[in-house]
Amino acid sequence: MTRRSGVTLIEMMIVVTIIALMTGVAYPSIVSGLASVRLTSAAGEVSSFLTSSMNRVERHEQAAAIVIFPKENRMARYTVSDVPDEVLELPAGVMFEGEEARRIVLQPGGTVPRVEIDLRNEKGSRRAVLVDPVTAVTTVQRLDEVAK
Repeated sequence: MTRRSGVTLIEMMIVVTIIALMTGVAYPSIVSGLASVRLTSAAGEVSSFLTSSMNRVERHEQAAAIVIFPKENRMARYTVSDVPDEVLELPAGVMFEGEEARRIVLQPGGTVPRVEIDLRNEKGSRRAVLVDPVTAVTTVQRLDEVAK
């Protein structure tokens, strides 16, 4: 009598079921982790945008206005024209807090204004990008979760 080696249909179904269960359990945490990564990345991009804008104002000795458009989910830097010099669009799932557009004016040789830009994602996590008016250094802070 010869023995055949291989996998039976029942063994294959058990393996597929185990993989489906593991995927079902892991999926929510993966999605939540991606939302957190997007928020952290967006906060870093906003911080870099503010830093580069402050550096450009000092280097070119030209005033600039940073305008935040919460409804359009973007921010832009304007100098002498009506066309923005640079635009930053936030990734999907990350939003600016607030409804109305905000303007931040930067003057060469002037004091940097105290700035706080709050971001949130669809999961309710929040980050604040802050500019210290004394040192002009940007920092990102994690804000407490909103009580529901």
